[in-house]
Amino acid sequence: MTTPRRASDPAQADRAWFGYHPRALAPTVAAVAAVSLLVWTGRWYVDGLTALAARVGALAVFAAAWGAWLPLGAVFLYRTVTYVYRLTDRALVVDYGFWFRPVPPVALNDVVGVSAGAGLLGRALGVGWVEVRTANRLVRLTGVRRPAAVADQVRAAVTVSRNCSAE
Repeated sequence: MTTPRRASDPAQADRAWFGYHPRALAPTVAAVAAVSLLVWTGRWYVDGLTALAARVGALAVFAAAWGAWLPLGAVFLYRTVTYVYRLTDRALVVDYGFWFRPVPPVALNDVVGVSAGAGLLGRALGVGWVEVRTANRLVRLTGVRRPAAVADQVRAAVTVSRNCSAE
């Protein structure tokens, strides 16, 4: 008696591996950089910041501006290292790392729709999201580089999977 292979079976044939692209955090990095620059230089043109620096100390205000960069770096490292999307011949396997609950693999035969998109800045940077929809759930892959091309890969894999299972 043979046992059926699970959707997360590593013996499945890989079609593509992709993950969170560093460019996806560019809008957040730009916002933190702008706020940091405002805080660092604000003593010259923002009276409230000058008063705050006089009360708590200039180094405390300076440290607050630098303090935003450590969590941003942690988010950057976590997402770029742990967000992994694996497209096999039978499933889409999604792993968001140890902070998130495991995502059950999406069997390609169950997929009813695949869409892709990006925000205004995401389109300019070439990153966005891909949504894979089944009858009872939606899986959104964030931070994907060339989301339209990845969506096309998923659609092609779905077509091939359905053709193979129909034979």
